[in-house]
Amino acid sequence: MIPAFRSANTTTQWALEFIRLVMLLLCLVGWVMYPVELLLLDHWTESWQSKIPFFVAIPGFVFTLWMLFDRSTPWVRWAFILTMWASVFTGVLGAYFHLLWNFEGEVAWNFEAAMQAMAGSRPVLAAMAFTHMGVTGLLAIYRAR
Repeated sequence: MIPAFRSANTTTQWALEFIRLVMLLLCLVGWVMYPVELLLLDHWTESWQSKIPFFVAIPGFVFTLWMLFDRSTPWVRWAFILTMWASVFTGVLGAYFHLLWNFEGEVAWNFEAAMQAMAGSRPVLAAMAFTHMGVTGLLAIYRAR
């Protein structure tokens, strides 16, 4: 049994721990599936920027798996939090670079041009999957005081 469930004394605490478990499991699946999708789409190009999602996914997977069993060790918790913030930043930055790529050299920030760039050849919102995993991971371990 996962240690967090042992500390749950009420049905409400048990339900919260169950929700946290589901959110962490969703993150764990995302850390595996999103890099696989990037490999299938041949996202691994010559530029070093295209490798960033893969490098973020490795500690993301490791620390998410670790958090499933140990949320009380301070350095693991901080490493997890920093990795989730790195994931959020990676997703936002990736969306920005995809958007710039879709402008095809003619960057124009008016509404029509930006909407056309959003629908361009590079999926802008796909990069936001890493932001989603980071936010989900952060919410999974959040505890209101």
